[in-house]
Amino acid sequence: DQHARWIDKPTFSGFHNQKLNSLFQLIPIVARILDFIYPAYCQICSTQLSYGKSLCNVCLGKLVPVEAPLCSQCGECFDGDIDSQFTCNNCQGLDFSFNFARAAYRGDKSSRQLIHDFKYSRQIHLAENLATLTSLALEDSRFLPFLKNGILVPVPLHWLRQRKRRFNQSEEIVKHLARQIDMPWANILKRTRNTETQTRYNRKKRLQNLKGAFQLRRNGKALISNKMVIHVDDVLTTGSTANECAVVLLENGASKVAVLTLIRG
Repeated sequence: DQHARWIDKPTFSGFHNQKLNSLFQLIPIVARILDFIYPAYCQICSTQLSYGKSLCNVCLGKLVPVEAPLCSQCGECFDGDIDSQFTCNNCQGLDFSFNFARAAYRGDKSSRQLIHDFKYSRQIHLAENLATLTSLALEDSRFLPFLKNGILVPVPLHWLRQRKRRFNQSEEIVKHLARQIDMPWANILKRTRNTETQTRYNRKKRLQNLKGAFQLRRNGKALISNKMVIHVDDVLTTGSTANECAVVLLENGASKVAVLTLIRG
């Protein structure tokens, strides 16, 4: 079941990871103790939960996965019977720097509520579960070479915005995702301009607003040289942020960039 991985825990092998294996074996026990002391509730419907989950099975089942047919560039879903690969009208004529973008779930009331609570209500405990949900998109076969020879890189926040929010939602998701899929990650991008919020702009205006807004950190080049980068964010709308970040990553030695998000806005 595609949703069962919500409670999956990663496994580790090798002598040096025996202590980590033992630690993760204790997680269900610790979760049950915490459930008794501090009862958990579904983030969407407030049903009481157990085993450290953040969504009940009913609400989890209502989330709508991104499935074909979808645009091969931006990952937007379309209705109808379309068997062949296609690029949507919004992407035609645009020269994106990333190879493709793929989200795990469609943007609807429930998925947007999760993201809103996570980002603006500081529900940081959701990060691990959101990372597990995001990993659903990695079943797309186009990610295979990225998973073999790649690195995860989160979208950065400007330091002023991060100080106000107290965390970077993309980085929190990446931390847990990297552990779950046993893949390296690095926070190597920085946002040099505190750009205006993008929500009220169209795609053309967003691209202009973000021009030159990102740079690579001092140690970043060595980490991405000849590497395939999976660039991770919580939401993809027009792809303008992802594209500007991809430009910087490719200019500094990355071989390819794919975009991975939890929801497709």
